[in-house]
Amino acid sequence: MCESHSLKAVPEVRQSHSLKAVPRVLRHWNGRGSEARFRMLLAFLLTLAAVGGVIAGVAVGRTRRLSPQVIAIGGGLLSGISLFWVFPEMVADTGWGWGVLLVACGVAALWLINRFVAPICPTCSHDHDHLHCARPPLHGFAAPLLILIAIHSLLDGWAIRALEGDTLISGAVVLGLALHKIPEGLAVGIIGRESVTSNWRAGLFGALAESATLLGAWIQPAASQTGAVWLGAFGPAAVLGVIAGSFLYLGYHTIHGRRGDRGVLTAFLATLALVGGAALLRGKSG
Repeated sequence: MCESHSLKAVPEVRQSHSLKAVPRVLRHWNGRGSEARFRMLLAFLLTLAAVGGVIAGVAVGRTRRLSPQVIAIGGGLLSGISLFWVFPEMVADTGWGWGVLLVACGVAALWLINRFVAPICPTCSHDHDHLHCARPPLHGFAAPLLILIAIHSLLDGWAIRALEGDTLISGAVVLGLALHKIPEGLAVGIIGRESVTSNWRAGLFGALAESATLLGAWIQPAASQTGAVWLGAFGPAAVLGVIAGSFLYLGYHTIHGRRGDRGVLTAFLATLALVGGAALLRGKSG
């Protein structure tokens, strides 16, 4: 009896020892084999789509003759993504009350930074000489825009891996991400080109920010196993809420001070309506 018991105990001890010998993070780093590789491939393709949008946006942003209208298109894309894509996704987890409050926090955060820390919107700065300024039209936008896009992209990649195994829901999430990644990249390219001094900088910085999608997909399994999941659904949703509010602030301020120019407000509202229509079609197809 004792011998039988000891023999049965040996494999369990050896198995336990072998599992402990491998760090927990590394055991879950690559997820579930072929499915994990497929998810990383999806993240890579979404990143490529977004980077393609960035390159196209930079190319469009080079058209200086239509500069105010082009900037308005970028602002409409950014505001539309906030209102019709990020906000509904966030409200599904937080509810309307928290959702509106978090968006307001995002707007307030950038307003406070612009007011008391460093100017984000040049046209809001009353002591700025707009007529004789040789810097790009939206100088001050680059840093907050790229940081916010990088955080948003990281959460996009995180979502791709977090829903492994749930084919129906994860398929809808990936479709939604695919539909908004290109316009998001366009917005980053257009606004980024008007925020920095050269095409290659706008393209490089925008591509790096969008590449955070891959980082989010890569670290999600390991982060989940090390305790990051304690945030639950509300944590990422709260971050999305602040991002949505920040996108709204930046989107509106792309046309702030120029909305009276010919075609600027029309370009902004038309782009906003197109993004809203795309989101509505996605909702009906889902």
